Amino acid sequence: MWFSWLKEEEEGAILSEFKGTPVVFFGDTAIRKERLFTYSDTSRTVKVKFETSDTSKTKVAYQLVITTEANNTKLSYPKTGYDTLIFNEAKEIRLDSIPNGKYTLICKVKVKTLKNKKEVESEKEFTTSFFIRKNKLEIKTEILKSIFTNNPDTARLGKVARAINKYSEEFGLINANRMSHFLAQVGYESDGFKGKKGEGGCYSRTNANWSIWFSLTWKEPPFCNNCNCDKTLNLPIQRGTKKLKWTAVECKEQNNCYAVPDEFICKKSGDEQDSIFLSYVYQCEGGNGNSSTGDGYKYRGHGAIQLTWKKTYEAFDTWLQKNYPDVYKDVLSNPSIIDKDEELFILSALWFWKNNKINETVDNDNVEQVTKKINKKGLDWEKREKIYNNIKNHYCPR
Repeated sequence: MWFSWLKEEEEGAILSEFKGTPVVFFGDTAIRKERLFTYSDTSRTVKVKFETSDTSKTKVAYQLVITTEANNTKLSYPKTGYDTLIFNEAKEIRLDSIPNGKYTLICKVKVKTLKNKKEVESEKEFTTSFFIRKNKLEIKTEILKSIFTNNPDTARLGKVARAINKYSEEFGLINANRMSHFLAQVGYESDGFKGKKGEGGCYSRTNANWSIWFSLTWKEPPFCNNCNCDKTLNLPIQRGTKKLKWTAVECKEQNNCYAVPDEFICKKSGDEQDSIFLSYVYQCEGGNGNSSTGDGYKYRGHGAIQLTWKKTYEAFDTWLQKNYPDVYKDVLSNPSIIDKDEELFILSALWFWKNNKINETVDNDNVEQVTKKINKKGLDWEKREKIYNNIKNHYCPR
């Protein structure tokens, strides 16, 4: 048990609401929370400290763990187990090297609490994680061109790269792993960062994706219960239950078969066809009105990560106006502007990425789980993984 060195009573009692912060010093720079620190010094000496308002001489167990960016190798200091330091006193340690990677200082403290009027002793863990790179991670147009060969628009890819570089650090894309996951997922969702006109609604009789609509469920509150939803082929609103009666594109002699109405089967792609289809299938949920309002078409998937539903655009519009007034445009009134403006195109994806705390999932480095944060069914996660590996090799060649 690593706390065997602390069996004796320490000076001063630690309260149950005890707070403290692990700190790592690189030269004069103190790092207390997640950030990117660009480090080009030759010194390999760092200091570690546990900051707290408690002025006692209590001991703290600590370990600094480095996960290298190149191959996810873990380096620990001390190399075996934990060492100790005293509250608020900096301790100097010398590293073998300072590679690009994620640095985590773990501090463990004995905490005394009252439970059923009895004093109980337990261990409380505090961590501070941050990232070290010798240079800020930046996206080059050439990388996007080499990965997303289906997009020949070099000028657009250049604008996309500049937008990502402008905002990436603010949204935690500060190491090769996070950046590679973001580019793979968003690049896949946007078909190579193309500025499309939004989600399409042209489904011919032979389109393999009809299964999406046959299995569609009511899932996006707020639901529009009193707005005369078109119930010709809709089932009653009940979250988690099937939304559409449709079971097949055509019915021949099957029992309990509900065919897709001919008006929704695409003969010629275009805005009119897309509007008829998407206004119907997306009606009455996610803040959308009924099919006659056209909300389903207006608030269909737009941007690099395909934002969908009126409620989503309301939230994004409010956030954008508050946080980025210099680039703000009214995306609620005109969602399609997101596809044309490269900054909004990328900001919409970064906003979604941050809101859904995807970086936390990314740090576990499981492409399937990351995909499910974006697409609940994990659609095509193997294809996304292939893109991810290709991008990662650009930053961390084996």
